[in-house]
Amino acid sequence: MMELLHTPEGVRDVYGAECRDKLVLENRLRECMHRHGYLDIETPSFEYFDIFSRERGTVPSKDMYKFFDREGNTLVLRPDMTPSIARFVSKYYRDEKDPIRLCYCGQTFINNESYQGRLKETTQLGAELMNDASVEADASMIVLLIDCLQSAGIEDFQIEIGNADFFKGLMEDCSFSEEEEEQLRVLMKTKNLYGASELLSHKSLKEEDRELLLRIPELFGSFETIGEIRSLTKNSRSLKALDRLSELYAILKKDGYDRYVSLDFGMLSKYRYYTGIIFRAITYGSGEAVASGGRYDNLVAQFGMDAPAIGMSITVDSLMMATTRQGIAKDMNNEPTQEYITVALAKGRLADKAMEILTKAGYSCEEMKDKSTRKLIFTNEEKKMRFFLAKANDVPTYVEYGAADIGIVGKDTILEEGRKLYEVIDFNMGKCRMCVAGPKEAKELLGSGKIIRVATKYPAIAKDYFRNVKHQSVEIIKLNGSIELAPIVGLSEVIVDIVETGSTLRENGLEVLEEVAPLSARMVVNQVSMKMEQERIRKLIGDIRKVLEA
Repeated sequence: MMELLHTPEGVRDVYGAECRDKLVLENRLRECMHRHGYLDIETPSFEYFDIFSRERGTVPSKDMYKFFDREGNTLVLRPDMTPSIARFVSKYYRDEKDPIRLCYCGQTFINNESYQGRLKETTQLGAELMNDASVEADASMIVLLIDCLQSAGIEDFQIEIGNADFFKGLMEDCSFSEEEEEQLRVLMKTKNLYGASELLSHKSLKEEDRELLLRIPELFGSFETIGEIRSLTKNSRSLKALDRLSELYAILKKDGYDRYVSLDFGMLSKYRYYTGIIFRAITYGSGEAVASGGRYDNLVAQFGMDAPAIGMSITVDSLMMATTRQGIAKDMNNEPTQEYITVALAKGRLADKAMEILTKAGYSCEEMKDKSTRKLIFTNEEKKMRFFLAKANDVPTYVEYGAADIGIVGKDTILEEGRKLYEVIDFNMGKCRMCVAGPKEAKELLGSGKIIRVATKYPAIAKDYFRNVKHQSVEIIKLNGSIELAPIVGLSEVIVDIVETGSTLRENGLEVLEEVAPLSARMVVNQVSMKMEQERIRKLIGDIRKVLEA
């Protein structure tokens, strides 16, 4: 019997009608870029590791596929096109003074964690404009992206725009360590107002700086907020960033593109080489951005050529998914219909309590009161909302990929799953703690440098805590049953688990040794849904907050 040959995890074969459709889409995008004056280039699929080193501000080393050539040089499959093109331009266009317009289509490779549902090899198609530092160049790149999306047949989309220098300027006025700044960046990107408030509460800051930082997670939408924000900071770098955003919007509005763009001060790219305007495109049918880009005026100089630059990249695989799903969503008469807001609830007591709060806020669902029903999806036609119950661990996954717009689930699950979400409400119910626990004598082992064994139902949380907070090497043992047994029978020195009252620990001769994180029920929102259904979701959030504050 012939052995079946499977592709490795994260890569796939594309064939038949899907391959045809993908090539058609790529050709449409290329033709659009050619109309805007961009010329094709190709760069190698693998390069020297130094091209993508940490100093360049690209993806972390652990996310790259690395190997060696015959001479022992470290090579990587390119995880990002921009550093390759910056290297290319500095080599072949070093003496060019006029604007350089280049476009490309190629594969990128990122070694994501397993079971995340993401491809490790994706097709990126994009454009780079060098030797032009003007705001008009910023506008032209965003217009190019709008034209590309329209060429793909998409009309209902938004280009979110921010400025990397705005946040960098604010950080100049605050005495944050590198670790604290990174924590704040993560909280801002996920719009976690509660986490940001907790972090800032331990810092000595000017009141106006604290106020502005706490407002960033909710500063998205209309460009009219720029005037209001200008009065809250005196930092020259941040003020210049605001001026640039105002100038950019004026150009886009003059040319009739203002209906496609919105502002987001909390948008912080994972690529640290961005120096100014940053943006990303979102649309229905894809749980994350289908395109992104920004200005990177210092990157090319790292390869020996002083050249300001701006670029954008479309993830073809995500764009194909969006076009396919949007085609299915249209009714037989091609009439636009109002989208449902879909809410995923963690099964059990949390779902019951959450629905009580939703009902008080005016978002009830009578169908869910029938405990004998076998239905999986429950609908409130008046509010155009759908609800479904799922295992807690699955809720963040449904939300990240856009199968649900909103999820209500415990903070422990959010931390363990590590999904890309906006965390917008703390319900302050089901409050407890994630802790390191064990026998009293195990306290001296924590932070001692000794390798210890840690038993837990939450390996991701435990790994992150001991690696990034304790800086201690540990052996993590995944268990599913009574975690308290592990140190009692000698399987581990300590455990990482949820602690509510601590009575079970005390009855078994154990105690809390350290607190990892406070826990409670939270509302999370899909990043695309937050912007595409901004008005409805913001109203829902506001209505729930009124109930919680009553």
